[in-house]
Amino acid sequence: MDSTNPDLSAFSARGGKLIVLENMADYAQSPYAGIGYYEAVVARLGRTTVDKFMRLYTAPGVDHVGSGAPANVDMLSALTDWVERGRAPAGLQIVDQPVQAPFVVTKARPLCEWPAWPRYKGGETTQATGFECVR
Repeated sequence: MDSTNPDLSAFSARGGKLIVLENMADYAQSPYAGIGYYEAVVARLGRTTVDKFMRLYTAPGVDHVGSGAPANVDMLSALTDWVERGRAPAGLQIVDQPVQAPFVVTKARPLCEWPAWPRYKGGETTQATGFECVR
């Protein structure tokens, strides 16, 4: 929350991977603080370097406690794939699910990498396939 040093070169050099998720309707802290930090890292190290170890995603309509819009995403699997298999995050979805089994997806959106944003393109409004990430 209070990271201000944008020099993550040592972290990157050790093979570190970082995925940041900002809930855009967060009322407890500004999501723009995390976005600003990410942009400072890019300004310091350059886009090509940052793309090798860091990603920033934003969740539109999601508040501090993960409600208001689809808010569930499996970041651990995305991070594990990146660290252990060299597969950078791609095609992530953010979903709504009930809090008891069976944990069926009731609504999904693409989780877009900053600065892209999900835009409805047609089709089913409860499925991620009905949306696309646009800048």
